[in-house]
Amino acid sequence: MRKQPNPNPLQTLTHFLHQSTHNQLQITFASLNICNSQHGKLLHRLPSRQGRIGFQKLSPQLLQLDIMDSLVFRFSVQCHIPQTTNLNDMGPLSLPRPLDQGSMQVDEEKLVLSFRIDAPDPLLRIKVTHTYQGIYHLEKFCTPLCGHATQV
Repeated sequence: MRKQPNPNPLQTLTHFLHQSTHNQLQITFASLNICNSQHGKLLHRLPSRQGRIGFQKLSPQLLQLDIMDSLVFRFSVQCHIPQTTNLNDMGPLSLPRPLDQGSMQVDEEKLVLSFRIDAPDPLLRIKVTHTYQGIYHLEKFCTPLCGHATQV
């Protein structure tokens, strides 16, 4: 039996957003690297580990991402679903305070989520970048009423 290759993030999200009848998808990535920087200087890099993101189609135009592996707290972001299959830049993102200036880029190798932790003093603002690579596990869900999940 031949093992199927792991899907890439761009194909997986494009299919989910534009072809799938499921309205929820959870991706576990093989690696997540989190980097914090301030004024262009690296402050901290968290070693690679698995990372998860939940995706939920709230409407045909609106997508919610549930970020489950943040350094401080879980949070959700929202963005418009692009009409085309070009997911290279899905910004701007709607973020909870004190987060702002969010963007997301998706390609064949990785999903990159970037945002800033705002502060009243501009010298204290921190940019955070989550880089997710290598899809390890996919789980698709129907509407909450259908009651079953599909593991891929």
